[in-house]
Amino acid sequence: MRSLILATMCFASSACSNIETENGAPQWDFDHNIQFEQTKLSENKYHLQVNPKSDTHFAELATFMMRQSYKICGTYGYTIEVLTGVERFDDRKFSPNLMMPSLSANIECPSLK
Repeated sequence: MRSLILATMCFASSACSNIETENGAPQWDFDHNIQFEQTKLSENKYHLQVNPKSDTHFAELATFMMRQSYKICGTYGYTIEVLTGVERFDDRKFSPNLMMPSLSANIECPSLK
């Protein structure tokens, strides 16, 4: 009986970790408390958009983008082309209520030969 319960729990936990999300669907990273959207554009190219909340700092968004890029590609050597959302150093000083746009970039993974 105990082994049946253990086997059921192992199966249930592995089933949850293998859930595929729709291409471009909003996802949530609970560890970093960040919402993002990841879209596969081609074999080695992806679009990643990290959506800020009011209390999320740019440094956290940029760090998450770097880590997610590594997770997508599985290796270093990827290229990040930032499209929108880069915060200037003095943005929060002169406009404390400024709504920052999402940090958006294209990620290109190195091709494996």
